[in-house]
Amino acid sequence: MKVKRLHLQNYGRFEDLTIDFAPTSEKMGNVTVIVGNNGAGKSQILQALAINISWLIVNLSNDDFKGRHLEQSVIKNNCNKATVEINVEHDGFEKLDSKWSKTNIFEEWHIGVTRGTKLKMASHNIALSGFQKIVESYQYLFDKDQESSLPIIAFYPVSRGVDTTPLEVHSNSDFTQLIAYDNATESTVSFKDFFIWFREREDIENQESRMMEESIVKEVEESNSLIKLSLSLLNNNEGGQFRLDDRKELEARLERLFSLIETGKSELARGINMTDKPLSCARRAIERFTSFKNPRIRRQGMPTMIVEKDGEELDVNQLSQGEKSLLALVGDIARRLALLNPSLDNPLEGEGVVMIDEVDLHLHPKWQHDLIDKLVATFPNVQFILTTHSPHVISDRNDILLYSLDDGELTEMPNVYGEDANTVLTKIFDVDIRDSKVEEQFTVIRRAISKHDYVTADTRITELAEKLPSDHLELLKCRLLLAQAKLAKSNKDESNHAKD
Repeated sequence: MKVKRLHLQNYGRFEDLTIDFAPTSEKMGNVTVIVGNNGAGKSQILQALAINISWLIVNLSNDDFKGRHLEQSVIKNNCNKATVEINVEHDGFEKLDSKWSKTNIFEEWHIGVTRGTKLKMASHNIALSGFQKIVESYQYLFDKDQESSLPIIAFYPVSRGVDTTPLEVHSNSDFTQLIAYDNATESTVSFKDFFIWFREREDIENQESRMMEESIVKEVEESNSLIKLSLSLLNNNEGGQFRLDDRKELEARLERLFSLIETGKSELARGINMTDKPLSCARRAIERFTSFKNPRIRRQGMPTMIVEKDGEELDVNQLSQGEKSLLALVGDIARRLALLNPSLDNPLEGEGVVMIDEVDLHLHPKWQHDLIDKLVATFPNVQFILTTHSPHVISDRNDILLYSLDDGELTEMPNVYGEDANTVLTKIFDVDIRDSKVEEQFTVIRRAISKHDYVTADTRITELAEKLPSDHLELLKCRLLLAQAKLAKSNKDESNHAKD
């Protein structure tokens, strides 16, 4: 399932905005990125999408989940009504002529809010019949197999973070698929559910490992007992010929012994790999995105998650905000996918849509650089819709669908894959790569050199050298340019003298 298009009317800053999401006919990847100044409306686009798609969760779950309504405050100034419409594509099943056939389903639906008055409250318009075919498709699969996959639908707003890692145990833990939709499209995110889930899955993993160890020990003890009985039978024979009954008894015992040995070897091999599949998904995602190894729960004293970093064990609460946020973010995506795709060999290959506002939040540029590459590699079938302020994020891949948002207007931007950060800042973010006063001085120097005014160039370079670091790259370039120009002039003068 993928969201193909979002249409906003009189919503927030937008009078009439339509945005298509990757994959498209031109961009075959699964990643759409929106950039723009603060206040341009990037977050409003993701919020509108999350609010609308929350109603699909309601119908997929058929439970106590409630879709989100548009608040009256989102209606554009001087307008009476706001609407949010989305178009979704789903590769599923449709009932035609009493038979279910595999097909590509395209559906759209909208929600709206009309401004209230002093005498009348705001009213909500929810037109949801459009996604009925999608719901029926998933229901058909569930009727055939209760472990059929469901799509991840998750929104991670800017107000996300990890202050502590609460790890209290729930006595009635529920690991059903629909739990993955809890708090999936809210305006704030707490990663509490992820850390609690991680501990409870690890408890299950530890319990299964103990049971396996006990089973292996029991098999070994039975084998030892049979060996002793067999040896006793041989010793009692005192070199004579076995009676037929004794031989049959010994053969039966040896057959049982070999069977136990093979069973023990098989169970021992399974015991070595006795890891919880959902938990393994989360561990694998965390280790792929971060420099942390072996995330696990330490239960002595106050239970907490610990990780290994550069050979040192660290409490997650000791990590920086960026480290904690990225660990929890990718761990939570993995958790939801593991819950929603119990029958897949690799649940991280499940599909759906994940929206992340300011995906670079709290992250060092080194971690921003290959962030999208890691998202695509770890969650290959998930559609990502992201916003960012980072030039490193959008130069990560060549199949990103990139938009720039400015004053309510959306513009598709060219590919900047492989461009340096300065070029991206200038071309996409419309930001000067250095202080305007310093850049003006460099412009004066370049012009002076081009006009052979070397005195002015020397003077300005000396003035800048007092303010800038000695290894400033642009300053070094200007010095080299000046030296080359002087050398060229000197060679030219010598050549002229030789002719004279």
